[in-house]
Amino acid sequence: MRLPAQLAFTLLFPLAASAATPCVDTCRTMVTDGNVLSWQGQPQKALEKFQAAMAAFPDATGPLLAASTMLLDLSWKTADGPEAARLHGKAESLARQALRLAPGEAMAQDVLRQILDGPPVASHKADPAAVEALRQAEILFAQHRMDEARAQYEVASTRDPLWAFAWVGAGDTYYVQQDWVHAEERFRRATDIDPQNAQAWRYLSDSLLKQGKRDAAEQAMYAAISANPADRNNWPHLASLRAQAHLQLEHLNLHRDSTVLQSADGKYAVNLDVRDADPHANQDVTFALLLAANEIKIRLAAPGKPQYDIELEAWRLALRGIDASNAKSGENLHDPALLHMQAMARDGQLEPALLILTYRPAYRAQLDAWLAAHPGGVKAFIDRYGLQP
Repeated sequence: MRLPAQLAFTLLFPLAASAATPCVDTCRTMVTDGNVLSWQGQPQKALEKFQAAMAAFPDATGPLLAASTMLLDLSWKTADGPEAARLHGKAESLARQALRLAPGEAMAQDVLRQILDGPPVASHKADPAAVEALRQAEILFAQHRMDEARAQYEVASTRDPLWAFAWVGAGDTYYVQQDWVHAEERFRRATDIDPQNAQAWRYLSDSLLKQGKRDAAEQAMYAAISANPADRNNWPHLASLRAQAHLQLEHLNLHRDSTVLQSADGKYAVNLDVRDADPHANQDVTFALLLAANEIKIRLAAPGKPQYDIELEAWRLALRGIDASNAKSGENLHDPALLHMQAMARDGQLEPALLILTYRPAYRAQLDAWLAAHPGGVKAFIDRYGLQP
């Protein structure tokens, strides 16, 4: 699945997954037309085009994903709180509808992840002239006019040589034209400029694989995951590469059953979302409460403590508490995801487990520190446990 250069969550040519009906032929044309309208600054007309595609192809995820990603993008650009919330709600609803059609759909999961994490923080503020050139390039790309699109991407990269997305876009035009070598060159340039651009690494991996360079393609995917472990578009690519070597990646599917909320007056409350009614899952509920209680305790004791440090300490204390409870009752955790987390903690691997499998943008500094201290650590961790989010 190819994504346009500027926004990792904008979908130009979405394809369905799982049991959903593929978005091909007329469906794809309608989605492409909608994306062109979106890039031309006509979101309402674009949405109407996507809705028409949804009506004509109710079992295809493509129109749902295209509309969802566009609405999410609009929500980040909307200053008005209620309107932004409305757009968020609609984007989330469409993403969840796509997941019902195709469970595990990476693009839909990424929309939900971005809604939770908030607007992406740009690593580089692009020159306005470069932004306009790239906007024109994306329109041409959507219309499959690759030579013209590349010319505009190159204008963007000339205007702002340090804007990685311009180089990704140029490389993608070569990729579509099956010129893997020139595509690789542009993607590499993008990763040199911005090593945290997961999309650039993922596309580099694609171009390397097309040239039969499987090992290099896999290394590029570990770099993509290091750049952004939360980007759900990365993991299916890595899973596919590992499957070729008969190495499987199991989904952790960790659901945090408790959330700590802080009200305007500074007081904390716990939202408990226990989905498993199995009577043997009592320890799972206990763990969720312990996790939340410890998080509140840490926040009160150390205001301003980094979010990742709070999460790591809360998990350690909660797991210690569940071990003590287990020693008395003989009853352990029930949820397979929690059992995985418990096992990794006992191996001394709770830190990378949280960084890689539950990553949030607020964890960036801690992830960078861990990566510097553990060269090759992402691959070693994945090899050891065979897990993905």
